[in-house]
Amino acid sequence: MIYDYSLETYQHSVNVGIIATRIGNFLGLSEKQVSLIKYAGLLHDIGKTKIDLKILNKPGKLTSKEFTIIKKHTEYGVEILSSYPWTKPFLQLVNLHHERWDGSGYNGFHGRDIPMGARILALADAFDAMTSGRPYSQINSMEQIINELDKFSGTQFDPHLVEKVIHASDKVLLKDWDGVV
Repeated sequence: MIYDYSLETYQHSVNVGIIATRIGNFLGLSEKQVSLIKYAGLLHDIGKTKIDLKILNKPGKLTSKEFTIIKKHTEYGVEILSSYPWTKPFLQLVNLHHERWDGSGYNGFHGRDIPMGARILALADAFDAMTSGRPYSQINSMEQIINELDKFSGTQFDPHLVEKVIHASDKVLLKDWDGVV
């Protein structure tokens, strides 16, 4: 479904699933937790299949109306995935992957109220966005990415998670990394 709609979104989803799995394994989460995070990562943007490609692929800044439409992709994702009972254990992660540590995300969850899996997805999502060329952004170096993660630690991202991931970035983010897909 994602592949047929947007190759870019498909590639991003696969990458997020892989990166999130690496982070979960590095943190020593249980096999079940890592599995749920992996599936949520692979399907986190399925709701974008209900967003007009003109908006998804827009090279410039989105209007406030367009951004409101984009923000609905988490809701649409839950709507699509709810049809499949096997997705129930990770629906919340799909819904909350745009939450921010400081509460400024889509639904206003903050801090530890955001499930760890969703915090991991947010970090994996941002990492892939910074390492992949997008219509609206350029590819960043690892140094730039680490600076960005550090800059948004405590606001956009869980500061404890960022600290651990940055400290072990060579094991978690760089190992065999040359863009997954």
